[in-house]
Amino acid sequence: MPKSKKTTGKAATLAKTTKRELKRLEEFQQSKPEQLTFFELMLPQERHFSNTIELYDFIPKYVWGKVERVNGKFLDALERKFECRGRRYTVTIDPAKIKDRKGASRDYYPSKREELVEDALRKLASEGQGLFLDEQASVTFSLYQLQQELKNNGHSFSISQIKDSLFICTKTNLTVTTEDGATLLVSSLFQMAGLQTREDWAGQGQKTRAFVQFNPLVTASIKNGSFRLYNYKTSMGYSNTIARQLHKRMAHHYTQASIMHPYSILLSTIIRDCGLTRYEKLSNNLRDVLIALEEMKEKNVLLDFSVEKIFEARTRGRLMDAKLTLTPDRQFSSEVIQANKKQKMLPPGASPKRSF
Repeated sequence: MPKSKKTTGKAATLAKTTKRELKRLEEFQQSKPEQLTFFELMLPQERHFSNTIELYDFIPKYVWGKVERVNGKFLDALERKFECRGRRYTVTIDPAKIKDRKGASRDYYPSKREELVEDALRKLASEGQGLFLDEQASVTFSLYQLQQELKNNGHSFSISQIKDSLFICTKTNLTVTTEDGATLLVSSLFQMAGLQTREDWAGQGQKTRAFVQFNPLVTASIKNGSFRLYNYKTSMGYSNTIARQLHKRMAHHYTQASIMHPYSILLSTIIRDCGLTRYEKLSNNLRDVLIALEEMKEKNVLLDFSVEKIFEARTRGRLMDAKLTLTPDRQFSSEVIQANKKQKMLPPGASPKRSF
């Protein structure tokens, strides 16, 4: 896209609507509370790391692969069941409605691109660019800087595509309810995204600075110390979506990682909690997961794994589930130990609290 003061297509229309919807950065009350400094990773040995977020990172909020729109435009809200720390939840995902340059609306679910953009933004926040805007965890950055962060980790997107992702994240609404029907969260992925001046949405260069207010669960996790160290560089380097989801899950929950204590998980749990499509033949899902596990071995996250297939009791011919036993690589185990030590360094007032 040529560098000019005008944009074409979707980005241009979005820029017009945003002038009415978004505040400028200087209109917020800005602060940097002590809890945010504990979230930061400024030491040389931490340069490849970022933080996972309690509960929020384990909501199956992204949609993988192609989607079919009604009349090529509209998408239904998605409802997904999932579990976190033994508690059952339901998330409803209301897609983002975006207008094109002709004023026609089209719906979008958050996808792999939005996950990568969000992870990159959280990495920038952990490197000292985070702050609280109106008491909500946020990050400031330039669009060019975000583009380069993604590119340096193997994901090349245009400035226009990055802007689209920011809008999809701000316009996709999540509603999370507990098993007893209580509403835990009603919020978009990003509470707000904007630029330092409203005119800057047309910008393309290094001076086009932006800010994002993260989801309230991110703010809560930073305040109560329930975030956890993980290898961001490895996670961003996966070509396989399932591998990235499993890596984050293990880094956050598998605190006793060692060869003597392998990690066990059911295939059905991966399908449910990662928001995967369950195929008519479950063997196809197992095939996809095994491909992901092989990549995790290549990345020195897994040393090995085994599969115990569970067949239908009557005929033993139909695959009903599979138990996966994952043996961590020594490198991953050492990273878990590093994360454990990091959590122990949190002051008493910011000790991890599983309050969700």
